[in-house]
Amino acid sequence: MKTKFYLRKCTKKSTINFEFRNGTQIKFRASTGFVLNSEKDWDSNKQKMKLPCSTLNAKLINSKLSEFDNLLNDLLYKENENDLGIEAVKTIFNTVFGFKEATNPIKQNKLFRDDNSSNDNEKDFITYYDWFLIFYAKNNSPYSKRVLTKGTITALKNSLSNLKKYMKSRNLKTLYFDDINRKFYNDFISFLNENKYSKNYTGTVIQKIKTVMGYALDEGKHTNMEFKKSYFSKVSEVINHPYLDLNELNEIEKLELVDREMDIARDIFLVGCFTGLRIGDLLSFIKNPNYLNENGKKFIQIKQSKTKNYVYIPLKPNVKKIMEKYDGNLPDYLHQNIINKHLKSICKRAKITCEYQYTRTEGGEEVVYKKPKYKFISTHTARRSFCTNAFKEGVPVHDIMAISGHKTETIFLDYIKVDVIQNASRISEHSFFN
Repeated sequence: MKTKFYLRKCTKKSTINFEFRNGTQIKFRASTGFVLNSEKDWDSNKQKMKLPCSTLNAKLINSKLSEFDNLLNDLLYKENENDLGIEAVKTIFNTVFGFKEATNPIKQNKLFRDDNSSNDNEKDFITYYDWFLIFYAKNNSPYSKRVLTKGTITALKNSLSNLKKYMKSRNLKTLYFDDINRKFYNDFISFLNENKYSKNYTGTVIQKIKTVMGYALDEGKHTNMEFKKSYFSKVSEVINHPYLDLNELNEIEKLELVDREMDIARDIFLVGCFTGLRIGDLLSFIKNPNYLNENGKKFIQIKQSKTKNYVYIPLKPNVKKIMEKYDGNLPDYLHQNIINKHLKSICKRAKITCEYQYTRTEGGEEVVYKKPKYKFISTHTARRSFCTNAFKEGVPVHDIMAISGHKTETIFLDYIKVDVIQNASRISEHSFFN
């Protein structure tokens, strides 16, 4: 008697099949119904799924295969192997694998079901989302060819957390792929607005849902295309967050700070203002500095954590002056939270106290903030200040973007803080107008 599980390879997908032989005449073959994303997920020697792998329900598959083996062994214990017939094996096979996905009932919450809905997709979006976070934190994405970054994982987890809070508020046990439609979108936006989230944060949450739905679609988990329609959009708005101009940065540089921790925090912040590095990349570089010397000039050489691109940043005299304080090195490492703790006090001492106003949408309503400017300053202000000041000084946009990592000029121009009058004044200095 011989039994085996094997792959039946098709053009796009492979299925796990079973074969039973007892002698030369008695033979039984059948499909388990399990479909693999990739042949690489299957261990032909062990006749099991590899773990972890790209197939969502790999653990369930292995559990079913083991269940079948156990039942078959029980049958062999009771019967003479030579007398074992096909019908007995079929009975066990149907007990374990006797299901067809196509005959399963429709699974979609009534709250989101259209009257004319005829969808037969039964997949659970939340279960897939949980799996997605675990799998792509350790395995390369088929799109970026690398694992998800720490920042992306945090944003995805926040989005999932909001989904689960939403489900609790609506008394939903789960969300199915086919729940992700216009009714869901509008109701979920209302829920986020009820919780007073900003428009841009709401847009980020929506974008992560679209991302996970896109992966699942490509992996054949569903056929719901609603998330690709124009109404299912990532809402956003441009916020006039503050930046520090060169005069304000000069005032910060001139401060005499007795407290050593505050002094280091100031210097790290200024390095960020003159290099444009994200705070995470800057702090990583401080821990493990790597410089490039080319044609007598010194450059910061770093692989950006978000884009995975290498950038080379020339050292401005301001940075070199700071490095002289630390025997030719950058300031000592401080955690970002410690830097932020000191920044507002530093900027207040530098008399960056003029009233600043910015507006953003929270909970679907426009909210106006008016405070002294120093109260709005954080570590991220450094990067925004670098981009804005470099642009105002005439550095070509694409050269700045090579350092900042912005993907498009439109996104970059939304990011920098140059008002219409400032921009007109800058343009007027061009030789074309003189």
